[in-house]
Amino acid sequence: MRSARQGLLQGLHFAMLIFAVVSSRGQTLAPVPQQDSDLVSNRLIVVFRQHALPENFGGRLASDHTQLVLSVPQWGIAVVQTNTGDADADSAHTAALQGKLQADSTVAYVVHDRRIHASQMLKMRPVLADSDKLPSAPDWFYTSSPQAWAVKEVGGYGAGVAGAPAKGPWNISMGQGVRIAILDTGISSAHPDTSPNLVYASSLVDQNALPSPCDDGSPEDQDGHGTWTASLAAAALGPKTGMAVGVAPRASLLNIKVLERLPASGSATLTALCEQGSAGGLMSWIIAGMAAASQQHADIISISAGALLDSSSGEAEGTISAFNRAAYNATQAGALVIAAAGNDGESLDSNRFLEMPAQAEDVLAVIASTNPQCAQNENAGATCVAGSVSLAYYSNYGTTIQAVAAPGGSYPEGLPNGSGVSGFVRGACSTGLPGTQNGLPSTHGLSFGCFGFGHTAYVEAIGTSASAPLVAGVAALIKGANPSFSPAQIAAVLRSTARVLPAPGGVALNVVNAAAALQ
Repeated sequence: MRSARQGLLQGLHFAMLIFAVVSSRGQTLAPVPQQDSDLVSNRLIVVFRQHALPENFGGRLASDHTQLVLSVPQWGIAVVQTNTGDADADSAHTAALQGKLQADSTVAYVVHDRRIHASQMLKMRPVLADSDKLPSAPDWFYTSSPQAWAVKEVGGYGAGVAGAPAKGPWNISMGQGVRIAILDTGISSAHPDTSPNLVYASSLVDQNALPSPCDDGSPEDQDGHGTWTASLAAAALGPKTGMAVGVAPRASLLNIKVLERLPASGSATLTALCEQGSAGGLMSWIIAGMAAASQQHADIISISAGALLDSSSGEAEGTISAFNRAAYNATQAGALVIAAAGNDGESLDSNRFLEMPAQAEDVLAVIASTNPQCAQNENAGATCVAGSVSLAYYSNYGTTIQAVAAPGGSYPEGLPNGSGVSGFVRGACSTGLPGTQNGLPSTHGLSFGCFGFGHTAYVEAIGTSASAPLVAGVAALIKGANPSFSPAQIAAVLRSTARVLPAPGGVALNVVNAAAALQ
């Protein structure tokens, strides 16, 4: 009988995924702030002035056809939802309730809950290889190919591990004893790269609030995004593991699912719409996920999702306040919150557009850099040529956000068969619910896994979604070497030891550097 690992690695097709943020390369990106359609009309987030809920707050709502559906009492944040049985009546009743709560002296802000997106995936290209030719040696991508460039670029090497300099940050720390919370689409519990380090799993997805036929809402990753980001931070190293290695391969992973696979719009079959869909969730789930991570004693919280807000909109101030409250409390509990700065190609210095939660107070924002072995070139048909590290064309940036940078990848993509140098970032991907095949989870024995490519074990992709977990991995190395360091101290070390490189408009590109951070 084949082992579970052999079955996964040898019995599945190998795919690489490009998910970019433009419809064609070289196109100027325009900011796309979240629209009113992203607001949940019958669901409110209430931020109280005190870090506590008023006595019997939930009971007071019952007579108003509204229920307390989620709360973080110790942070003074509650989520209420109206259910009258009629959508128009719900909206009207929620608007009236919002006015009533705003007049309450104990309340600081009341805003609508809103949909949050993992990334803008407007262009994809699968590259499939014969699964029989897929190497099955542990850590093979790291030890025997150039495809682990992103992990090595930030300082994931040393301790005599083949494939990179034998001496390096890993001689001092591999992240042992450090807990990294991944707030995403879930993490595969069966993947040999993530399962060895997975110590906790929960889901805050509530399909009564945001139904999806593409995901069963369990902690298992049925999209791929969460497993990919988790593997970049802390894919396991050594015998009986998979082919990827993360920056902090001895760190523990906390799987806190706050996003689910959502269907695309259109007239195709439901299966096709789910395969074409993308990851999304609710702002309240991310806030509650930060609280759950804190309760599980997370040292690092990594978030590769967000919303670009128009600061002139009516609810922007309250939305920012809610994220500020959550990030402050998570930090006070001992967790460094790290978030991707977004893929809009936009300067965030104007303060007109704000990326949340990356621009919340106490959050370390991360922008995307490129592969020096495959210098950024957006021209069609370009091949990899060594050059300088640069700001990825799609990455948000700015001086006021005090961001650090880490590889997010860019074009060229490299050879069609996935061998050789590539500008893309490779990581593990989800194989769906254990023991299932690809398809709608409403049918027994079926589930979705890796984006639109079935139950595929690995992908390559580009985006700031990769950058945040890579920084989380470096932060775990620092924490592992310095257990007494506070979140502020870890952030200070990341910033002060980063390699400073030029970027557009004179903005410094501060690429994290574990080698300098652990000296």
